[in-house]
Amino acid sequence: MMTLSDHFSNESMPAGQAVADDAPPPVDVISVQDLAHEAAAGRRGAAWQLLHWIKEKDSRAIAAIDALDDERLAQHLLEWIALGTWAGKPFVAPASLRSPVSRMHLHTFFLPRESLDSLRVERMLIKALHDDQPDLRQTAAHILGILGKATAAPALIEALNDPVEAVQIQVVKALGHIKSPAAIPDLVSLLQHADEQLGNQIFSSLAQIGHAAVPALIEMSTDNSPWWRWHSIRALGEMNDIRALPVMVRALTDTDQSVAWMAAKGLTTFGPLSIGPVLRLLMFTEMTPWLVDTASYVLSNQHGSKLYPYIEPVIQQMHEVGFRLGTMLSAQKALTQLVADGLEEEHTIEMSP
Repeated sequence: MMTLSDHFSNESMPAGQAVADDAPPPVDVISVQDLAHEAAAGRRGAAWQLLHWIKEKDSRAIAAIDALDDERLAQHLLEWIALGTWAGKPFVAPASLRSPVSRMHLHTFFLPRESLDSLRVERMLIKALHDDQPDLRQTAAHILGILGKATAAPALIEALNDPVEAVQIQVVKALGHIKSPAAIPDLVSLLQHADEQLGNQIFSSLAQIGHAAVPALIEMSTDNSPWWRWHSIRALGEMNDIRALPVMVRALTDTDQSVAWMAAKGLTTFGPLSIGPVLRLLMFTEMTPWLVDTASYVLSNQHGSKLYPYIEPVIQQMHEVGFRLGTMLSAQKALTQLVADGLEEEHTIEMSP
């Protein structure tokens, strides 16, 4: 009868070559409990078989792994996903386990389930954020983001200082998934030195964090950098927070055309709420061809609203030869009619001239 030691006697061969091309044995040939113990001890022959059963979602394999009080197995699995090695050694697994899809599927091992000690897994992943190998830190951050636990936020915020940008990007993504308000100051600070790729991800994560990030985004929406203003306005438009409405209306006059157009597109998501503030802008702001384009875009997108008949004359006036003076008067008339008919009170967001 083959013993466990016999089965893994070829472990010293290069990169598991002896077993890499063989189909995994049935689970009951060698117990999955023994496979789990051997894999945790660093035996690659056991590891590739165990990985097969994890990929196949075999309940016995998952139960055996969860019952194993040995953090090394999760560490080795994280290493395999990140580096393709097992316990620091080369690991030639079957082709079915080497594909990107299979490697991604193995991430599910770390997802919460009733029998898994999730605190132990989280502790191991946080520890991996300090590993010497960037790929391992990057993978740990990615999985922490998938888990989405707020308890990981302090460690991830600290990891924003990682010297490798690829790791920083995954950390920023994870903080966005976790929606941690505590990360906002550090994300904004990191933005000061970020290139375009990292900066894009920071703004996306701030938008994911949601309403708590609105004040920071409003402040950045008036920055000297058009790139910052554009991203801030885009994020505010996606979040559809009423506090951003006056800022976005004023951005219709931004000196950078791309920022002004991003504001116009974002304002359409506010629906009729944007009508009153836009009319006030037209009453108190010097009209330019640029403002005609952005403001008429916002108002024209209210075509299906019951308020459209009030603003249609304003849109028409903006495209007349005398638009500079005529638009101001037409906007004032429309706003007066809306107030008189009791429609504007429901939608007014006060703006200073």
